[in-house]
Amino acid sequence: MNTKRVLLAFVVGIAVQAGVYLYLDRVLFAPASDFQIAGTNQQEALGFGVEPNGQSYYSFDKRFMATIVDDQVSIYEAGKKGEPQRINLHGKKVSFFEWLPDRNLAIFATYGYDNESGNYEVHIAQYDPVYPERELDTPIEDAPEDSKIVDVAYSTATNVVYMKLEVAPERYRIYRTDANYDTRRIHVQAENIGRIAVFYDEDIFFYDNLRTGVVYMFEGATSSWREISPVGKYRLVGIDGQDIYVAELNRDDKVIAAYRGRLRQGFTKIATYKTPEDFSKLTLNSMLEASDKMESSGDTNK
Repeated sequence: MNTKRVLLAFVVGIAVQAGVYLYLDRVLFAPASDFQIAGTNQQEALGFGVEPNGQSYYSFDKRFMATIVDDQVSIYEAGKKGEPQRINLHGKKVSFFEWLPDRNLAIFATYGYDNESGNYEVHIAQYDPVYPERELDTPIEDAPEDSKIVDVAYSTATNVVYMKLEVAPERYRIYRTDANYDTRRIHVQAENIGRIAVFYDEDIFFYDNLRTGVVYMFEGATSSWREISPVGKYRLVGIDGQDIYVAELNRDDKVIAAYRGRLRQGFTKIATYKTPEDFSKLTLNSMLEASDKMESSGDTNK
């Protein structure tokens, strides 16, 4: 009898959870049509350089949901019926979209020919759905035709944003903008750039050179740069606080080890891969798990 009650309670619990999900997704947000919901890492879950057309993105507290279809971005608010907020893209398309991880502020990039001027334009924009009249839109003045922003790294405490602009296959430029709308190109030591990242509370930017396997840092305040990766071939995985995570590659560009480091302190191996891994399988979460495992057991073999 007790077993039946336990099973019944379990079934009821699952049903309630499913009902809550359906209510949030289909009633509270009430989208006009079906969309694929992105993962918690948002655009990274889709793959680097993949345009977010037909995707939906939730803000960090699930209060807002943005849907992107062709040249239109719609913002829905939980609990509110009626028409969503519409962001006018003036005929351009979206190449990048992401909500900030700690506030209801969206950062997105657009590209294409403007409906009014007819000129090819690339823009980086911020949109606050609570105060939609404060939309900020900054052009990339010297962006070549057919170029587009495919990745963005933002320092939320310093209001500095770095952008990765694709100008041709395996050719990229880096641009920087700040709270004063000072937007400029940053000349870096690579054309084929992989991942990019920036410290949360400092204007220090990181990127990797896919051709040479070197990871670099760039200090925005002084425009100084230097190599930070150990000797060998490495890729940047990501940043967590002041911790920098990189992966060591073999000749086949497979991951054979992972490292955690800090500026001016060097790197410590946190995992060795007995079977080489594809770099695409490495995430910041997997690096944090490897780091925790190493600290608790002292074992770096995987």
